[in-house]
Amino acid sequence: MKAKLIFSLLILASFSIKAQDMFYYYKGNKIDLKVDKNYLNIIAKEELQNFSDSISNYFSIVQDENDQSRKITKLKFKSTPNELEYTEVLKTLKRAGYVKYAFPYFERSSETPSIGTSDIFYLKLKEKKDTTILKQIVKERNVHMIEQIAYMPYWYILSVQNSVFSNAIEASNFFYETGYFADIDPAFMFDFKPQCTNDPMFNQLWGLSNSSDPNIDINACDAWTITRGAGIHVAVVDQGIHMTHNDLSANISPVSFDAQSGTSPSVFVPGEAHGTHVTGTVAAVRNNNLQVVGVAPESTIIGVSHDLYISSTISAELADGISWAWQNNADIITNSWGDQGGLYYNELYSAVLEDAIINAMTQGRNGKGCIVTFAAGNWGVMDYPAYFDDRIITVGAIEANGSRASFSAYGNELDIVAPGVDIVSTIPNNGTASYSGTSMATPHVAGVAALILSINPNLTRTQVTAIIESTAQKVGGYNYQITSGRPNGIWNQEMGYGLVDAYAAVQAADCPTTIVSGTISSDITYSDCIIEVVNATIQNNADVVFDAEEYTLINGTFEVQAGSTLEVK
Repeated sequence: MKAKLIFSLLILASFSIKAQDMFYYYKGNKIDLKVDKNYLNIIAKEELQNFSDSISNYFSIVQDENDQSRKITKLKFKSTPNELEYTEVLKTLKRAGYVKYAFPYFERSSETPSIGTSDIFYLKLKEKKDTTILKQIVKERNVHMIEQIAYMPYWYILSVQNSVFSNAIEASNFFYETGYFADIDPAFMFDFKPQCTNDPMFNQLWGLSNSSDPNIDINACDAWTITRGAGIHVAVVDQGIHMTHNDLSANISPVSFDAQSGTSPSVFVPGEAHGTHVTGTVAAVRNNNLQVVGVAPESTIIGVSHDLYISSTISAELADGISWAWQNNADIITNSWGDQGGLYYNELYSAVLEDAIINAMTQGRNGKGCIVTFAAGNWGVMDYPAYFDDRIITVGAIEANGSRASFSAYGNELDIVAPGVDIVSTIPNNGTASYSGTSMATPHVAGVAALILSINPNLTRTQVTAIIESTAQKVGGYNYQITSGRPNGIWNQEMGYGLVDAYAAVQAADCPTTIVSGTISSDITYSDCIIEVVNATIQNNADVVFDAEEYTLINGTFEVQAGSTLEVK
């Protein structure tokens, strides 16, 4: 409690240092630097968990970008501070009882992550005998001379810890301006590790790999170390796909269908980019040095086209397209369309369309069931037909900071969320563009479903859904709770089960889970890798066996009534 109080007061303390843009010297020239006020690097006096409650009021810890060897932790402000707020934090963090040093980040281009600094900087002597001058100035300024770079004898590594300098930029500039030294280097913390793909626009795909906040993405790179979706067919029911797009064509099936005419092939209408954009998010080609990459970059796309304009037969046509898809080897059917939250249709339904969707979910994949995804909608209330059947995976959208997108529909029918704001993907004529909407979120989930099935094609639709929902990330600071009718973990009406996690999902696909819930009234044996029991009751003298390869997990309430038996193997 004491730590929490000290840190809270620290942020509100008085200040006198004014933040301003900075510069450093490169080859004798001043290079301007612009502070990125969203981030700080800190060196703490003790483990951050000792006062993490206090830090969480203002910052999130960027887990994957910490220098453990020097105990440097990257913090991200939860909201961008103004200049006054930022300078106050820089000044007062250094005086805190628990934080020793704070170091700035600097902006680069709009498409490139900002770069951090630390206590370290480098210095080059003019001559070897200048070590005498260096040692003198180091002593006067309390700078720590760490070591000489072994095979570069003119270069030294220094630290500002316990010195008169607040950061490496300030220190390196001072040493250079003395005129005694040949060069300096403020030791920017470059990220030289290779990207998981060579597609040049990958750093713009925050939904797959979020450089601003690595805790808010679908963990695609890790998932691709296991699978990339080969052998799985995803039907995209939309306004046509530009199938010759150079970042899509290698993953487009020769089999396609136009739902309006009831004939093959599908139709691409010039000027309609929506379907091409959706397709790129599912399956744009990876490692081809072109543009973007999809969530399941080795899956195959089956195009099912319809212009989606109002007509007297639109429901029958879409029903026919969905039925054609599951009868022509589609494993997943993704739909980024709906009735705009009932804005025009209120509570009117289509039996023929619903029948087609149910048939796909029950009869597709030789009875294992197609996975059907629908966009939740952008009108506040759920789109139809996304909400009519619990077996549909209904997808909402989040922003890059983990919060629900303001337009994203939510409510009791929401299952999962995915990146849906500023999503860069393919558009016709070999182009790319950034779109926002639950339409953009939905193909992320369809792609994850493809990754899951490529690992274990024998999974049923129910099992795939359970994997997607049970492995979701609880992001955004929302109140996720145990909810009746939601057996796959804690849930929230704005976020569903949370942000889809490709890596966790493909790991779980190797060890599928059977969810047991509700009332069990007859003899039955449940066999699977994992058995999870959620709010279940065994009654009516039923004899039940849980035969799990790994373990049986009990969540929520569980009761075995008198006369019934349970055996756990």
